[in-house]
Amino acid sequence: MSWWNTGEGSGSQTYNRKPRIDLVTCGFCGEAGKFEFAQKLEKKNSTGKILHYDTLKCDQCGNYTFAFWSIGDSGLQGIHQLPYLRKTTRWPDYWPADVGRYWLQAKRNVEASNWDAAALMARSAVQLAIRRAGASGKSLFGEINDLGSKGLLPPIMVEWAHEVRELGNENAHPTPDAAGTTSKDAIAVVEYLSMLLKILFDLPHQIASRRGEPATTP
Repeated sequence: MSWWNTGEGSGSQTYNRKPRIDLVTCGFCGEAGKFEFAQKLEKKNSTGKILHYDTLKCDQCGNYTFAFWSIGDSGLQGIHQLPYLRKTTRWPDYWPADVGRYWLQAKRNVEASNWDAAALMARSAVQLAIRRAGASGKSLFGEINDLGSKGLLPPIMVEWAHEVRELGNENAHPTPDAAGTTSKDAIAVVEYLSMLLKILFDLPHQIASRRGEPATTP
């Protein structure tokens, strides 16, 4: 993917196309948006789009963060920073450990903008979770449909699965010269995974806790 595509199709909404420093979190102390510019550089292409290369100094701890960002035609701001704060560190203790490990790696790869890895780990976590719930089928879609037919997944989750491109079997088997996963597709499969885990693990746990019963993990 070209760096000139930063902010095209994914990112955070800007206001009057002004850069949002509040989207940067200090990789050292965790404060968000409290920076002063130590150095500003930019590069413009023939269409007038600008890539910004900025060094920011944290007002809280005094450490420096490099921020690379650009605003797309739709007004979305895409941003990458170094170092980045690893925000996701663990999963709920009532989740199965294997599902939690895959989910954690998917989330961390999103935080690091590693889109291929994020999608692959999220897809693997989806399959682990639904198999723990007793799904059967010859493909991931077949297994999701099976849970839907058993009433363990609501119809909208079954429909949504067929809209998430990265859940397709072809994405689990790389081929030479295949296009890389886009940020939009990677985020979509991670969002699907997050909702799936709410339905399969979080809601049963919350209901059992309110009833004072031990929760059963698929």
